[in-house]
Amino acid sequence: MTVEGGSRTDLRARLRGPALSVWAKHDRDSDGWLPLWRHMADSAAVAGLLWDEWLPLSVRKLVAAELPGGADDARRLAVWLAGVHDIGKATPAFACQVEPLAQVMRAAGLEMRSQRAMGADRKLAPHGLAGQVLLGEWLEERYGWTVAQTGQFTVAVGGHHGIPPEHGQITALDRHPQLLRTPGGSQTLWRRVQHELLDACAAEFGVHDRLGAWRSVKLPQPVQVVLTALVIVSDWVASNPELFPYFPEDIPRSNEERIAAAWQGLNLPGAWQAAEPTADVKELFASRFALPPGAKVRPVQEAAVELARAMDEPGLLVIEAPMGEGKTEAALAAAEVLAARSGAGGVFFALPTMATGNAMFPRLLDWLDRLPAPDGTRHSVLLAHSKSALNEDFTDLMDRGQVKALDHDAPENSDGGRQLRPSSRTRSASAELIAHAWLRGRKKAMLSSFVAGTIDQLLFAGLKSRHLALRHLAVAGKVIVIDEAHAYDTYMSVYLDRVLAWLGAYRVPVVVLSATLPANRRRELVEAYSGRKKADSRDFDTVAQAEEYPLLTAVAPGGAPVLRRPPASGRSVDVELERIDDDLTLLADRPAVASATAPGWESRPYGPFLDRLAAGGQWTFRLTANPIQHIRRKDDEPTKRTAHVTPVHQMGWLLDRQERCGFRVLEKPAERRLLPSGTTHTGQPHHGDRYELTVHDKRSLSFDKSRGPGPKAARKAPVSLVTVTFDGRLEVTDPELLCRALRQGIGKAKAYGCGLLTLAPLGTAG
Repeated sequence: MTVEGGSRTDLRARLRGPALSVWAKHDRDSDGWLPLWRHMADSAAVAGLLWDEWLPLSVRKLVAAELPGGADDARRLAVWLAGVHDIGKATPAFACQVEPLAQVMRAAGLEMRSQRAMGADRKLAPHGLAGQVLLGEWLEERYGWTVAQTGQFTVAVGGHHGIPPEHGQITALDRHPQLLRTPGGSQTLWRRVQHELLDACAAEFGVHDRLGAWRSVKLPQPVQVVLTALVIVSDWVASNPELFPYFPEDIPRSNEERIAAAWQGLNLPGAWQAAEPTADVKELFASRFALPPGAKVRPVQEAAVELARAMDEPGLLVIEAPMGEGKTEAALAAAEVLAARSGAGGVFFALPTMATGNAMFPRLLDWLDRLPAPDGTRHSVLLAHSKSALNEDFTDLMDRGQVKALDHDAPENSDGGRQLRPSSRTRSASAELIAHAWLRGRKKAMLSSFVAGTIDQLLFAGLKSRHLALRHLAVAGKVIVIDEAHAYDTYMSVYLDRVLAWLGAYRVPVVVLSATLPANRRRELVEAYSGRKKADSRDFDTVAQAEEYPLLTAVAPGGAPVLRRPPASGRSVDVELERIDDDLTLLADRPAVASATAPGWESRPYGPFLDRLAAGGQWTFRLTANPIQHIRRKDDEPTKRTAHVTPVHQMGWLLDRQERCGFRVLEKPAERRLLPSGTTHTGQPHHGDRYELTVHDKRSLSFDKSRGPGPKAARKAPVSLVTVTFDGRLEVTDPELLCRALRQGIGKAKAYGCGLLTLAPLGTAG
């Protein structure tokens, strides 16, 4: 391991005797193991490579801004923290877990009780917490730091397993010093070994001469979080035995060879390095989007790019414009400009539903294909929602990203031709897009550079959860685009405001899109991101008072808002409103009247269509229904109607009715099935991926049936129901029964819009 400006020796060469016997990793199956010094060197080397080749520039700048030595200090700090993160394993509480390795340490003079003898007290000293305490103690003794000064650095060690230790945990460990060092004759040796390892890391990783200068540093919470996240990622990579083999190694390698082989095996795509486009807005849109012939850039699109270029500092940009004005293209163009200015290494496009996420994903891929990139560039991409494995665009990319890597979400121990861009001045082409194998799983996936997914993936950054630091690192290095900002309810908006406050603290560029954003909500979004106190927010009155449409609002972290009022594009639609009586016969006549008076309306008789239905005919179908069951909780109670809430049971509800409704749902060929059939956790059968059937858009509805205003209105019991939409393919088995299902509907709650079955020929969108 080498660090610029630091020593060029090997960590092992700095250690003697007992310090070399301390172990860090053990494989119970193969009995392979890894000494602590080796894992320290591996983790530090990975952190250096991640810093140099993977971490976005914006995150590196965030850390560097808080240290006296700037970027050089920031890299040294990240490498050093990754190197020392497992110092808590040099304790009796950890080392006693594998008796043969503990015996080796005892033979070197490091006495310890057995795991059984230590009992439950051993749980008071998880190695992350122990490491935080030991590192803080060492900084106080060696460099004269105070407790307040150490905590902001050592928290990255204490929190590297996902949750930073609380004060009560530290206090409890202080009352059990025997867990850190065995009392008696070997207590001094334990302390000497721990300090020898920390001294060696300080010298090897180039921080020995910097720790004095860092005493006066006050690391903001965002910096502490991203450093913790980087330590977690470094540890997970360095803990992969396929990349970093345990001892004894099959093929002995030097330190440099070991690191180089592992990094090549990981093959992690680097961060996006956006270059600010120099072309004017018209040329930019022509090169990035497949515009039809004669298309013109709309005023709101031009204004959005110009405002992104003109902002004093990349920040929040709110784009309000009608549907069809090209807000998505405006957001992507602005994101490219903001990424180049801020150093962001990717884009996350957050949408309200899985359906909108699926629709956005190919548009994101098309945009990426048109971005100029140096030859050989690779980008990691992700579709972030629970059904992404069923999306063909995404699964095609997954096949390109296979590497030798394991999933460390679980707890520890358990080149094709390229087309050159005619407008490029240098050799440049679109980057290769892959869904990288290591960047999968609920904790790591969002670390991919380019993501389209549901808004909850962003809101998770506002929730307390294990490994929350990884969520923050994932968004801290991107441009965030939030679509349909008006669609989120009060509960979600609270978390969105909290996340926006974090994004402002990270200085992350954010683009918010909406067609119908209320003025007060606009102000709340801008205030949350800016981070300014409400008492100092008179500048934001104009944000809430603005009535122009379209409207652009921009604000930098801690800054004052700026408004732009681009003209409308000139697109218009004539809308005619007519008041009619609440009479179903009048409503039934409206299509016929409209077809005679307005182009585009057409009314056709239903009979000829029903006559075309024949046994064996195949159709695509859609059904929004209210799947229910009747249950009796006790023998002497009447049955109660309850909703099916899981997709497995909802699918079973429809399959139970297919025969009496005159059709059968088609089955997939065996080679196309992704999930096997089986049973649920309650022992009930489920059909896996057997049928050409999807269940989506689950909604829980609740409303009352009161009539009339005021307190004297007739009150009726509230109505609660669950609706889902089924999409699939069917074959007609009994035309007469199917016609009845089409006319009368399927299931309950027809008065509330459920039960309508619609058919379309195969190959036609439903």
